[in-house]
Amino acid sequence: MNILSDSFSVLMDHWRLVAGILSIILPGQMLIWGALKRIFENRLTSGEYYSLSIAGWMLPILLTSLLWLLWRSVQRLESGALIIFIPVAIVAIVLLLRSRKEMLNGSKPVFFALLGLAGIFIFLRLAFVSKTVIPLYFDSAQHYLFIKNLLALPVSNTPVLFPWLGTVYYHLGFHMVAALIAAVWHADGINVMLILGQIILALIPLSVFFLVRNETQSDWAGLLAVLLAAFGWYMPAHAMDWGKYPALTSLMPIMFVVSLAYLSIRHRKTLSTGSYWGLNAILLVAFGAAIFTHSRAFVIFGIVALAWILATLWQRLPKLLQGALLGAMLVGIAAELRFIQTKDVLGPLFDPYTNKGLWITVLVLFLALFAQWAYPKLTFSLILAIALMLGSLFIPAQGIPGYADLTLLDRPFVEMILFLPLSLLGGLGLAGLELVLSNTLSRPTKNVAIWGKSIGIFFVAIILINALFKYEVYPSGCCNIVGRDDLVALDWMDKNLPASAHILTSSTELRVLATDEFQGSVGGDAGIWINPLTGRATTPLPFFTDFGQPATLDSLCKMGITHIYLGEIGSTFNDTKISPYPDWYKVLLSMPKVKVYQVVGCQ
Repeated sequence: MNILSDSFSVLMDHWRLVAGILSIILPGQMLIWGALKRIFENRLTSGEYYSLSIAGWMLPILLTSLLWLLWRSVQRLESGALIIFIPVAIVAIVLLLRSRKEMLNGSKPVFFALLGLAGIFIFLRLAFVSKTVIPLYFDSAQHYLFIKNLLALPVSNTPVLFPWLGTVYYHLGFHMVAALIAAVWHADGINVMLILGQIILALIPLSVFFLVRNETQSDWAGLLAVLLAAFGWYMPAHAMDWGKYPALTSLMPIMFVVSLAYLSIRHRKTLSTGSYWGLNAILLVAFGAAIFTHSRAFVIFGIVALAWILATLWQRLPKLLQGALLGAMLVGIAAELRFIQTKDVLGPLFDPYTNKGLWITVLVLFLALFAQWAYPKLTFSLILAIALMLGSLFIPAQGIPGYADLTLLDRPFVEMILFLPLSLLGGLGLAGLELVLSNTLSRPTKNVAIWGKSIGIFFVAIILINALFKYEVYPSGCCNIVGRDDLVALDWMDKNLPASAHILTSSTELRVLATDEFQGSVGGDAGIWINPLTGRATTPLPFFTDFGQPATLDSLCKMGITHIYLGEIGSTFNDTKISPYPDWYKVLLSMPKVKVYQVVGCQ
């Protein structure tokens, strides 16, 4: 009941922003629905169209935000975002009115079930915001800064957006959409991040329905995949604790591209030439948008393509050789799992799927047996994709300027995305189990259908009961680096420190790759928010810096450091290394858990 009351409280406080975000998502969704409807007509059910359009809503909105930012960089208009967005909304409404009868043809109950699940998921996810004043972890501060900078792009005689994008960041899709929403509804960037992030998280599971339903023709299998993706494991929700907004946002475009590629392959001989190339044009644009949203989507697409090609070749082999290769691949995955567990950095990768999610993972593995029997090619592709994703943790990204020390995928991204193939396997497995029952029970068709429906309800109930007792929608205590005293201190600095202040903040080493190379440093405490929220310059140093050494003071003086920030929680500086030296460091703000010092020892 606490979850329901907390969600309701957030909805009451932020209903305008929630409604505003949904009013931007809906036109994007309807544009995708309308475009695909013109191509496939009645070949797909309304539930499948809904799933595809949910996966692809960001494509037209991302293009709209890009157009708005380009216009804004040459023409400063406060209502510019709304002016750009109005034509998109009008076209979407026209498409909705023209297809309102057609879009409900077929499986009406499934369409309304997906629509209802979308509302329920969004409502429940809002509970997360009730315990979060500011987005979690160090990544969130950087994402907020990018949104803030996009909203403050300077006016120029020529568009400055593309040079800015090329020098600042390599995946800006989430930030551009968030900036558009903030501009259209005049909303605070932090609130947009929090609410939009939860809405995206709520909609991601709906994107898996299409692939399972279209392959199996089973609505229950598709719904089971949706529920597995939503509540089977605490991933991808835990990625929100890490501030992985761009990575989470990329999951829907990834599923959209994979689904369109599947349709392109499956219908290449049944679609007219114009429709087929129209589909491929949407696929190409979606491919670019997904990579723009998060660059590692390119690696995922490469893995999916390779897995599908190898699965196609595998299917042409004799049955005995197929079984031998499948067994060898499973042994290889087991070896990968064992090797990954020996690496301290990579060890946590399986926590979501073995600790609280163990029984759901076992359930999916059980269902995967039936998936392999009934849908061997797609199942083999998914299993092989999992193997390739795990292997990519050890493949260096050679040839990419500035990223040679990285691997193709890092542990957080693989940990976050593994739920997708597992959810698809679970859905395919349920459909396979339904086929086994229909082949085993020599009964009338009506009784077989009842058995299939009953088995679907049974597995759905298992997922929901498990979620009721084990699933957590609130933020994790692991990743909060901003406390109440920090919020007061940040406000105090904004009002009292000079604009020229240069503040030292703590940092800690980033360790997410299976390599001994230095992977960079990240903010250790709330000091990471000083620059985004106050505009004061900051410089990080390791949290274990010894401020009692004259060499440290000399280094601070040379860097022009004027102040030092000690945060409430996280990896913060040790005050016992600073307070004994009042001739070097003068305390300006002293709170129970936060301090701000002025560097006064420079000559």
